[in-house]
Amino acid sequence: MKIRALLLLALASTAAFAADPAPDTGPAPTATETKAVADLAKLGIDARPIAAGLNWRSALVRLGKDKPDPKIFAALKDVANLQELDLAGVQLADADLAQIAGLKNLRVLHLEKTPLTDAGLAHVKGLTNLAYLNIYGTQVTDAGLEQLKGLTNLKSLYVFETKITETATGGLKAALPKLNIVRGLTAEEIAKLNAKPEEKKPAAPVAAAPKPENKAVEAEIATAQKKLDELTAEIGKRREARGKLTQGTPEYAAADKLVQDVKPEIEKATAAVEAAKAKLK
Repeated sequence: MKIRALLLLALASTAAFAADPAPDTGPAPTATETKAVADLAKLGIDARPIAAGLNWRSALVRLGKDKPDPKIFAALKDVANLQELDLAGVQLADADLAQIAGLKNLRVLHLEKTPLTDAGLAHVKGLTNLAYLNIYGTQVTDAGLEQLKGLTNLKSLYVFETKITETATGGLKAALPKLNIVRGLTAEEIAKLNAKPEEKKPAAPVAAAPKPENKAVEAEIATAQKKLDELTAEIGKRREARGKLTQGTPEYAAADKLVQDVKPEIEKATAAVEAAKAKLK
């Protein structure tokens, strides 16, 4: 009986392990992809595996104020296993994004603080596996947002400091109910809050003066927005530091934890901005 029990236990353990699916390592890189990765390395861009043993890749592009070499996008389009692409701050042209329109495995795309317009966003609408998209601080308008309604896998979208209105985000939310849209304030709203007060006009009617309670709320919004901007800049620095490390190492894991740690703070800061804005009368 004891032997039989041990055999049954062994079979059960085997079945349990068999039921646990192997991780999706991604397709083996083609010769074209391998060459593209090597070409990117020569241009100072590291398209590295997301983790040890995986064929899926992540690429971080940081060029400062320099215009991107067209060869970068020409090579990126051939990295078929690319799942994460960070172009934050890159002085790209809308036409550059046409090169990445065929990266169907892309899940994370950072386009914040770029000169992106509606025309550039048109090249993103075919990336149907996209789960995260950041277009913070770009020139995108309501018309551009309309093009994202087909991205049914999109879970997180950051649109603060753009020309996108609440009406447009509401329409997109209706089309994609599971999407979390972080809106913050528009560029016009921030400019209004930061504008210098006009000189006092001698005969200004009392009714035209802003309500004192609204002044306090506007100050609260400005403070909350400043905190959000600081956190956004901080997570950008942490991502950049993480991108210089080798994935799968303890150093990378520690750097990644620093990135993850700041995300809840960004969510809180965004909620604080929205809550303060809701108090305006």
